[in-house]
Amino acid sequence: MDDMIFRRNLLALSSRHQGLCDALSEAEADPRLRIEPARTGLPVPVLQLPGRAAAFHSLMDPGREAERLTGAQAPGGFIVAFGLGAGYAIRSFLASPKTTAVVAVEYSAPLLRALLGLLDLSEIFLDRRFTLVLDPTPEELGALVLSTYVPPVSGDIRTAPLRGRTDLTPEPFALAADTLRAILGRISDDYSVQAFFGKLWFRNAVRNLFASEGPTPPLPPVRKAIVTAAGPSLEEGLGEVAKAQRDGAFLIATDTSLPALLGHGLRPGAVVSIDCQTISYYHFLKGLPPGLPLVLDLASPNRLARISDSPRFFSSGHPFCAYVSSNYRPFPALDTSGGNVTHAALSLAEALGAETCLLVGADFSYPEGKSYARGTYIYDYFDGQASRLSPSESLFAGFVRRNASIVREVDRDGEGREYCRYVTKPLMAYKEHLERFIERSSMEIRPLRGKGVEIHTRRVGPRPARMANLFSAGPASESAASFLRRYAEGLSALPPVAGQASAYLSSLGPAERDLWTTLLPSASALLRAAGGRSGEARASCAGGASGAIGAGAADAASLLEETRAWALAELEIAMEAGESLSATRPTRGRP
Repeated sequence: MDDMIFRRNLLALSSRHQGLCDALSEAEADPRLRIEPARTGLPVPVLQLPGRAAAFHSLMDPGREAERLTGAQAPGGFIVAFGLGAGYAIRSFLASPKTTAVVAVEYSAPLLRALLGLLDLSEIFLDRRFTLVLDPTPEELGALVLSTYVPPVSGDIRTAPLRGRTDLTPEPFALAADTLRAILGRISDDYSVQAFFGKLWFRNAVRNLFASEGPTPPLPPVRKAIVTAAGPSLEEGLGEVAKAQRDGAFLIATDTSLPALLGHGLRPGAVVSIDCQTISYYHFLKGLPPGLPLVLDLASPNRLARISDSPRFFSSGHPFCAYVSSNYRPFPALDTSGGNVTHAALSLAEALGAETCLLVGADFSYPEGKSYARGTYIYDYFDGQASRLSPSESLFAGFVRRNASIVREVDRDGEGREYCRYVTKPLMAYKEHLERFIERSSMEIRPLRGKGVEIHTRRVGPRPARMANLFSAGPASESAASFLRRYAEGLSALPPVAGQASAYLSSLGPAERDLWTTLLPSASALLRAAGGRSGEARASCAGGASGAIGAGAADAASLLEETRAWALAELEIAMEAGESLSATRPTRGRP
């Protein structure tokens, strides 16, 4: 074992892996590891085990073995390599200019310490596309992938297991593969949403900045809250809602449930809307009572702000909205990660400091084939669309059955009577997100069960401390027009995208990367509009797998420049329009 080789490797790693270097310097090298030459003369790490010697690579031709591994996959993309070994496959991946990143995962500090004392891998370590992680927990591995993989520019993501290494300690590598599989599912879902709505988020948020300029009185703290969703069980739960409201609970309505509440004489204390699509407007066709706070995502349609005399904007997880909160005006944040407005409404109740919350109408299914409570927009909508050949009943049935993943379940009510409901994968995903929110919420949440699916309210760990804050935006640092001009100037001043897009982004300073990050959802949408991929992501420790998610590396640079040009055009349109809140909503409370 050569100390000079080890030091050379550490020096190459030290610029971006100092913590790893410290850990390896303190580790004792595994004495069982040695180097044997393959028939081609290339060095192969071999671990001496009881009764046998385990080679990390082929002892015939490890170079050809690596070529077969890399050649079996499409060139380029984001590679997660399970096992480092002598780096033959990793070198082959990095030799392609289409490869945007290689993350090598290793377990056992003594084994890695011994390996780096036997083989000079400094050439690999000096490549800025390469990252080495040692003994990562599932959370650490997930966080690393989420922070470094950029779907529109990183290309496909896939795993590359080094069998000779992973077979020695299969358990941690199998756990890593499971972790990556779960993370890729999340990335794929997020990217699919961005591909559909990224341009709308940006366009709506830019225009809403003019509507958000004025001072907004805060929503006060509350002790008890009610959140109404629009599922069919809302009809049976209206009595409970009225009683809880009389007892002093603060009623938060989702936009979908608002018409049903108003139709029964129940006025909420606030309404929440998060959908960026114009269809959100349908929920307010019967009017919005004067003075009723309308809590809007900055990315909500601008026309919703124009029909309200009391809009209250919040910042969700969209990158441009987060940038606005950091650089223009600090908007309160709500959790929209659940993907549905009920989740966001519960987040508002928690933000207001509620100790308890009654949840009504959250069925996350179609009980007895019924989609929404009576009085919601869909009844008027389908009644208007109905004809003799296509009655409203057929339209409702088609709406319920439009999802390919629909499954029929049979259950019994409290009196033993049998009934059915229909569930879908998206609705089950919403429910699971909500249950995870409940697990960590500072509130005691009581779902009112109807004929929908059961919402579990078990907790994980102690209940967090309750935070009773005023829900209000902070002061703006400048006018909306001034901020947008400054933002547009910042985008224009960004260096031209040269070479590989992922390397270009890594070379920028934090402020420049932040500006590009605001455009990534729009880039995903432009990629989809151009016929790019927004498919699934898969991972397997057993054989490596690919996920067709983002643009190819060769296309990513032009995609970024196209996105910048599109965003600057949108900003110019918004600033030329110069729409202020007072000038664009002559009528209040009614569309």
